[in-house]
Amino acid sequence: MKKGFALFFALPPLLFSSCLDSGDDDDLDIQSPRIGSVDDMQTVMPSHFMEVGVEASSIPLAFQVEDETGISMITLGVHSAFDGHTHGRIANANNFQRLGYLHRINQQDMEDPRRFQVETSDSLLIYLDDRNTLITEGKLILAGPYHFSISATDIETNETSYADNSTYHTTLFIHREYAPLIQVDRIDKGTGTVEGSVRRNMEHELSSDIGFLWVYISRPDPANPSQEGDIREEWIWGNAGWQHLFRDNSGDPLADPQSIDLSELLSGEEAIRQMDDAEILTIWAEDAFGNISVKSFNQ
Repeated sequence: MKKGFALFFALPPLLFSSCLDSGDDDDLDIQSPRIGSVDDMQTVMPSHFMEVGVEASSIPLAFQVEDETGISMITLGVHSAFDGHTHGRIANANNFQRLGYLHRINQQDMEDPRRFQVETSDSLLIYLDDRNTLITEGKLILAGPYHFSISATDIETNETSYADNSTYHTTLFIHREYAPLIQVDRIDKGTGTVEGSVRRNMEHELSSDIGFLWVYISRPDPANPSQEGDIREEWIWGNAGWQHLFRDNSGDPLADPQSIDLSELLSGEEAIRQMDDAEILTIWAEDAFGNISVKSFNQ
């Protein structure tokens, strides 16, 4: 089975406009700002599919924006990617909330409006603890996948866009110690078996039983590094609390919601035998409180 899988952003209309001053059309600026990595780095941070560790207290930021006519505004945003934009959660525990973040950098905040560059600074840190004013006191962030974006507009009102990837966008995975624990020891192509486990963290008081497990093999598209690519095969167990557009939301029951032996579920699978070097095996586990852990593995 093969189907497209786009976990990311619902694409807004393409917004390209410019101030039409009198003069030769060749002088019109119709180019949106360019978003890229800082000079001494290979990638924008957070990078595509970055995993934010259980002990991390913030999300790292490093990027630059350039525009010859001048940048008017840069917008940074984070929102959850739990549900594939259905926004349909069956239930949610009162102890947790989804992370949200929106920050605008205006031209008056830039030393050079033609080139804005930042590596993580106190003023732009996206905190994951009580230093984040958007987190309600006494609540914890729901672990799971989040969408991150950087968009920009220049003084001629040219805007970056999701449609042509001039807006930087990706998914990052926030891991927390109260979310399901995923471990893969080996992907055995010879026997078509995945050796490892998915467990509830019994040592954390806010950990809960695993209610849903989704495992899939995908082939990334090098031309679209921010997207998951195509799913070649998938397996589903349990019932998802987060309803999702791009997969079924229920499967066979899980025998043990606290400790899952992957080799019992994934053994003798032809799709695993046929995995090649470009393909990735991903495990998505959701607990009863709505926390999600996502881990991806090469062979």
